[in-house]
Amino acid sequence: MAEILCPLHKSLRNILTSYITLSLLLSMSTAALADKNNNNSDDPPPQTRGSSGGSRGCETQTEASLSSIPHVILLAPTQSYGQTLANSPTFAWFVKDNNSWQMEFRLYEYDETNKQSILVKEIKDENFKSSSGIMVLSLSNLELLVGQKYLWQVELVCDANRPSANPFAIAAMKAVSTPPDLQKQLLQSNNVLIKANLYNKADLWYNTLEIALSSKNEPPLRELKDSLLEQVATDTKIELREQTKLVLTNSKIHQLQR
Repeated sequence: MAEILCPLHKSLRNILTSYITLSLLLSMSTAALADKNNNNSDDPPPQTRGSSGGSRGCETQTEASLSSIPHVILLAPTQSYGQTLANSPTFAWFVKDNNSWQMEFRLYEYDETNKQSILVKEIKDENFKSSSGIMVLSLSNLELLVGQKYLWQVELVCDANRPSANPFAIAAMKAVSTPPDLQKQLLQSNNVLIKANLYNKADLWYNTLEIALSSKNEPPLRELKDSLLEQVATDTKIELREQTKLVLTNSKIHQLQR
């Protein structure tokens, strides 16, 4: 199976390979991707792992035993493709560990023609480190291809000599164009709440989340943020959902720029 992939980070070889291979089997025809706005699609994403294993992390064994909440949780849907407008995508994830660790971010483009996943963006410099809470990464110089599906991954580097033990999570997303009606509505308003609700109604997960996480704690936007985070929490284990929701909604938000 590994031969269908372009070179991926060696920590993904055992798990990510199977996910991407399965995505090849689940790939749909062009007709099946169409929807009412030519943007949304009902086809399931490849089986992704929106959160790291609950017991693996960079904390000590004693610290890790205090909570089974995953060490890394991507703020993204896992049962469907999270959609984003193609220009300047924003990604967000939660890190449980209190200490600051080296992080690595990767974005892969899935080429349906060649049946390959191609690395298009990687961040792993010494200044790219974690903070406890929600981290928001804005990639202002990156524009995605409309209609293209992507996989994105965040990894905490606990031990550079043992990358297979690093906690990581991966999610699927799709880049779409702005529907004409939505574009017109967005141009008619400068109100961030109205824009967030328009994005939410259009199923643009990443654009909705970006506004919700950048709000100055205005009550309506806080409610929207909490609603989105609750959706993320429902994708965790049943016994952890309430605890995860509480931790996510009370997390400090850290804005990153690259």
